[in-house]
Amino acid sequence: MSFQLSLSTDPVTTAYPDEPLFVAPDAAVSEVLQLLRAQSTGHVMICEEGRLVGIFTERDALRLMAGGQDLEQPVSQVMSRDPVSLQEDATVGDAIKTMSEGGYRQLPILTSDGTPTGLATVYGIVHYMVDHFPQTIYTLPPNPSSVPSEREGA
Repeated sequence: MSFQLSLSTDPVTTAYPDEPLFVAPDAAVSEVLQLLRAQSTGHVMICEEGRLVGIFTERDALRLMAGGQDLEQPVSQVMSRDPVSLQEDATVGDAIKTMSEGGYRQLPILTSDGTPTGLATVYGIVHYMVDHFPQTIYTLPPNPSSVPSEREGA
């Protein structure tokens, strides 16, 4: 199967999504930071009654700490509300396009009823591409748009 065809047909759930990590909206930011550290991750989904209402990432944490804000406030006060997400049937290509256009490093994956099932990450997508298309990935020149003027090597 071709590289382009696979990206447009394989679901994002095949691109090594992270397991979802959840907290309630009333969790203190300090508790969330401890959880992120304990789980060695950079993101947590904020869910209320099983539905995604926000996401808190390492970017949010840095912005919060740089601003000297209160770490005992509820995470709902500083989370990114209604984050851009992907449906389970979205393709790997859809995930790449959405991440590229929006500058996202991770996107929640949701069921049709809005329940989070995973998190698509840049790392997972790169892992997927290397595993599925090693010849295409490993043989790319450092700058694919430039062509050497002379033959390289001996």
